[in-house]
Parts: sequence; C-alpha cells; structure tokens
Amino acid sequence: MSQPAFSVAGVSQALGVPVAGVDVVETFAASSAEVARLRVELANGRALTVIGKHATGAGAVGARREVRFFEQLAPQWDHPAPHLLGVTDTGEDRILLLTEDLDAAGYRLVGGGVSEDQMRGTIETLVGLHARFWDDVPFELLDAAHPEPSATRSVQAWPPEVITMHAAAVRSEAASFFAEAIELTAAERTLLEEILDAWEPQFLARVAGGRAITLIHGDFHFLGNVFFAPDDARPKVIDWSELKPGLGPHDLAFCLTVVPCDDRLARDRVLLRHYWDGLCGAGVQNYSWELCEWDFRFSVISNLFQSVFQHSIGWYRKSVAAIEALDCRTVLAEPPPVR
Repeated sequence: MSQPAFSVAGVSQALGVPVAGVDVVETFAASSAEVARLRVELANGRALTVIGKHATGAGAVGARREVRFFEQLAPQWDHPAPHLLGVTDTGEDRILLLTEDLDAAGYRLVGGGVSEDQMRGTIETLVGLHARFWDDVPFELLDAAHPEPSATRSVQAWPPEVITMHAAAVRSEAASFFAEAIELTAAERTLLEEILDAWEPQFLARVAGGRAITLIHGDFHFLGNVFFAPDDARPKVIDWSELKPGLGPHDLAFCLTVVPCDDRLARDRVLLRHYWDGLCGAGVQNYSWELCEWDFRFSVISNLFQSVFQHSIGWYRKSVAAIEALDCRTVLAEPPPVR
C-alpha cells in the first residue's frame, strides 16, 4: 500500500484539524479501495485511531455514493453506521473517507456465531432501513441508472433495464468462471443457465411499476460488514458504498448464508416472519406475507451470481445447497404474487 493514500496532508484536510503524523496499523482486503486502520497523531498531542478508505478511478464512484449516504441519507433514520469523521475529495477520481474505528469502540465481527439476540437486533436494524425507504428510494442520490456489473449489482431492482444488463454480465462472467472451475459437474454448470433463463423475466415482472422496492445495503454480511458490541444486540454496519434499490428481504437472505443450522427452511421462515412482522409494525402496507416469502427465495437465487463474479467454487456450491434447501426454484415457475 502506498503511503500517499493516507498522507498527513490528506488526513489533516479530511479531519479539518492539524495532524502531526499518520501510521498505517492494519490493512483490510477490499475490491475497490485501499482500506486501513490508521493511528493519527494530532498536532495538539492527542492520538486517535480511525478507519481510512482511499478510492481512486472507478472505485471513487462507490466512495462518493458512501459519502452521499453519510451526509444525506443517514440523518433520515436511526442508522447503524459508524460516524463519518471527514472526507477529502479532490474531484479528480480520488477520494479519502475517514470513519469511526468500531474496534476501538468495542465492536467485533461474530461470523456465523451470531446469537439469537444478535439476530433479532439484526432484523430490527434491517427493518429500520427498509421501512424508512419503502417505496421512497432516493434514486437521485444513488446514480442507479449507471450501475457497474460488480459482484453485488445483480440484486439491483431498478431501473428495469439494469436487470437485463446484469443477466448478460452473469452469463459473460460464467464463461470465464466455468473455464477455471473444472471441479464443477455438468449438472452444476447447467443449473446456472436454467436459472438465468427464468430469473431475468421473473425479476422484470416482479419490479414492473416499481412497487414494493426499497433501499438495501447490498452487501450485508456477518463475515466483514456487520459488527456487535458485547452489551448491544443491535449491530453497527460498515461499507455503505453498495446501496441500491432492491427487494428488502435480500439483505436478510444474504447475511443468513454463513449462519449454520440443521433445518434451513424452518429457521429462515421464522426469521423472515419476524422481519415481515417488523415491516408491518413500522407502517409498511400492501406487502403480503406471500410476496415477502417470494422475494426472500428469489433473493437466495440471486446470491448464486455473487459466487460467479467472485469465481468461488465453495460459495457457488453453498448457494446451490441453499437454493435446494429452501425450494427456491419454485419462484421461477410461478408469477410473483404482486397485487
């Protein structure tokens, strides 16, 4: 990692106070930015740790989307994001974000070991986000009409033309993925094409008219983006650069992928019902339980595409197993129950 990404001048400008020194304590894997924990020595002698995200080129698009989230969307509800501490934006495809260090505040990743209380807190957090923007997605803040075909873009529900674009992107990437993934059987390969042939028209039918669409996090998972403190069942959530219009149950379906259980169908149905009850209690109307179940199963299918973009045989097979356990392909054979 190049030190200029987190220079004294850049960090000082972002924080709005004089800085004497910046040390990179730890770096984190990220696909579109350089992300690190920084120890910042202020000119007044005080020191603090922050999380720095330095994005350039195409990655700056997502970073600016995250800035818009912090500045214009987060104030609209009781959001779970860390505090934004500062931004340096040169306007030349280079941007630096500094946010609160959740580790310093006592928050940790739990992976698949999420407790029952933490799961309830997670669902309440998702309900808060989805209910706030239900049928009220601020498209002007998302640049939703120009999405790049990244690993999480195929779940975008609006505008409709992006669904066709992403179906084509998945097919294109699958050719490269399958050329490498020689371990996959013919049946495992054929499954993707069968799903894609039905997925595209079904998604288009589901979102026709733009009804029952909300703002989703888009990359909501316990392995790297959702953190808990020992005394707080409600999580803190990072990486809001993948915000997009989508089906609300997608965020829940995605985060449950890594949580082990003996009966996936029974477990997920109980949690989904808790989510749906929460939406209804938060004032969401004309969203039937039948449509919520349909959206959830459809979202599990869409998660299969993540593994294709990431070229992951392991996640591909996990996604296929989830599709089978939840009988998800039934939603490809029947019209979405939108009334």
